[in-house]
Amino acid sequence: MSPSLLYILWFALLSNLFRLTCGSPLTIELNRNGNDQRECYYILTTDLDCTISYYFAVQHGSNNDFYINYEIFAPDDQYKPIISKTHERQGEWAFVGEHRGEYKICFDSGNKNEKIVDFEINYKCNSGSSIKNARNERREKRKTRRNIKDTNGGDALQQSIEDSLDNIERRLYSLESNMQYYKNRNQRNHHTVKSTEKRITMFSIYGILLIVAMCGIQLFVLEWVFKRSRR
Repeated sequence: MSPSLLYILWFALLSNLFRLTCGSPLTIELNRNGNDQRECYYILTTDLDCTISYYFAVQHGSNNDFYINYEIFAPDDQYKPIISKTHERQGEWAFVGEHRGEYKICFDSGNKNEKIVDFEINYKCNSGSSIKNARNERREKRKTRRNIKDTNGGDALQQSIEDSLDNIERRLYSLESNMQYYKNRNQRNHHTVKSTEKRITMFSIYGILLIVAMCGIQLFVLEWVFKRSRR
């Protein structure tokens, strides 16, 4: 077997293993044994404009400290984060990965306190042709609304503006998806609260009826005992 074929098989095996593990929840420890250091994890996207979603929650923190900091880096710049959050206890977000390659997310405790964090990250990619067709359709609609003539890609400035509009549209779509997710989750939580309140009310009514029944039984038993004692 040729070395190139072995390399291809090895790369395919690693890719499959990564696909199996990237969507699995992890439990990580920050500042274990007092070591103040960052913990970084990576996810490899296979195409452009993939939707990357992540979730984390601090499950334990020493000295009642449950807040951490985190940063996310794109493949094109591993030194300047595209997302940076501080003093966060939990989060569940999604964003569009414009570049293909390795994205890095780093967690930092922010102090010397030990913390245990549940963490999960995954991605979903659409085919490049469908993205391109969707972009072209959106551009044609914008041109029709604004009566803009097609320059067949000859105007670099117009192309740059169209790319910027696509970028803004992707971000708005990601924001809309997040808002819809939180709306659905809020509705589920509201339904759970209403169901719990209903059950509490029913149990309270059952408890009151049970107490009234027990009082009636006690009165009946006492009356029966007194009648027997008078005979």
